[in-house]
Amino acid sequence: MSFGDNVQFLRKKHSMTQEAFAERMEVSRQTVSKWEADASYPEMDKLVQICDLFGCTLDTLLRGDVAGAYAEDTAGYERHINRFTAVLCGGAALTLLSVALLFVMYAFEVNEAVAGMIFFSLLTLAGAGLILGALRHGQFVKDNPAIKPFYTRERVERFNRIFPLFIVIPTVLVMLGIVALMGMDALPTPAGLEREQYEILMTAGFMALLAVAAPGFIYGGMQKGKYNVEGYNRENDPQSPEGRRSRTTGALCGIIMLVATAIYILLGLGWDQWKNAWIVFPVGGMLCAVASGLVSLLDKRE
Repeated sequence: MSFGDNVQFLRKKHSMTQEAFAERMEVSRQTVSKWEADASYPEMDKLVQICDLFGCTLDTLLRGDVAGAYAEDTAGYERHINRFTAVLCGGAALTLLSVALLFVMYAFEVNEAVAGMIFFSLLTLAGAGLILGALRHGQFVKDNPAIKPFYTRERVERFNRIFPLFIVIPTVLVMLGIVALMGMDALPTPAGLEREQYEILMTAGFMALLAVAAPGFIYGGMQKGKYNVEGYNRENDPQSPEGRRSRTTGALCGIIMLVATAIYILLGLGWDQWKNAWIVFPVGGMLCAVASGLVSLLDKRE
């Protein structure tokens, strides 16, 4: 918004006529009219007086979006997205940790029935939380297919400055885990462990790193999307091409990564390929990218 738009919004927000505002500022009504039309600007002392009168900062008055600062989240959008993000992060972490725990129990030869009960109990808990979260999100989107933008530019810019950390830090953790698996053969076996136990425990450690990294990716992506209210509105418009592509791509990528995880466990437990099977995850990521490109191409052709 321009300076004139901000002044006009604040004046109307405080139920003041141009005449009343002009009287408070000790100027003519014509001067106020010129301010609001961006035809002229007040002196610095008048700018400070406007800020004091309406309780805003000079930077916001001159360059900010005053209307956005007064906008309200009437639908509870932020609270819902934050809760949904927490559910997704928790579900992903618990799923990966349950796999890591399964490897630890396998390495120390815990009774298979007991290990299976613990593993599937944790997996069921994670799945139940994810399903419940997805159902609630679906209902929220159905009830609120469009949200009136209310985030200020300053708040969005503040998040954008730290957003890269949610990509860089989890990526570093995953790469460190991959490096450790690749160099497993060159590392000596710790005292008190057999070689097979050591390899399985290293794999468990890698899964634990994924359990930390995955929520980082999810949180960063969800919060980035949260501030893009216009994107939310486009994606949830039944007639929007972006909405169709997003839903289709999300479903395909979910299936691809579930299959990748199943193959990883199968290769490890069936053929003792823990140190090599990690490759299925980057392959799964590339397949997700290919699927996204194909969906976009087919949608454009339609």
